[in-house]
Amino acid sequence: MGASLSNEDLLRPTLSDYERTPGLYHSTGFFLSSFFGGPLGAVIYGGANSHRLGRLSKDLALLVGLAAVAFMLPTVLQEAGILRKLSDAFDGSTARNYGLVMRALGLSTCGAIYLMHRRFFRSARVSGAKQVSGWIPGVIAIAAGFAANAAFVTWLLKHH
Repeated sequence: MGASLSNEDLLRPTLSDYERTPGLYHSTGFFLSSFFGGPLGAVIYGGANSHRLGRLSKDLALLVGLAAVAFMLPTVLQEAGILRKLSDAFDGSTARNYGLVMRALGLSTCGAIYLMHRRFFRSARVSGAKQVSGWIPGVIAIAAGFAANAAFVTWLLKHH
């Protein structure tokens, strides 16, 4: 008969175009960067994974679009009066509640980017590729995202 194929050879065509799956940054770091860094933190960390996959030029427009939508949504909700009602319902300071909204938007952005890269995460898991420590992109994502969230919430409170 013919030469037998290994499991890796059998799975490669359906899971990934890569001959060897690149190690992605750790998914826990992705979650933490998104939680503390908001939408921008998620986009930076997701962009780092896109870079590792060699897809940054392909994913860049979607990443920027996700960040833009995530930062536009609170403005639209503020104009509609929904954020004010949310602040009243939770009895917290307006700035604190806006910060919680930005965290929720960060996690939503993380989920969207994870879905975009889902097949690569699955391929890495099946092939046994080790996840790469994401300290450097994580710290950058959290610092930049936290600063952007603080600036955005301050702007939103002053101008709306």
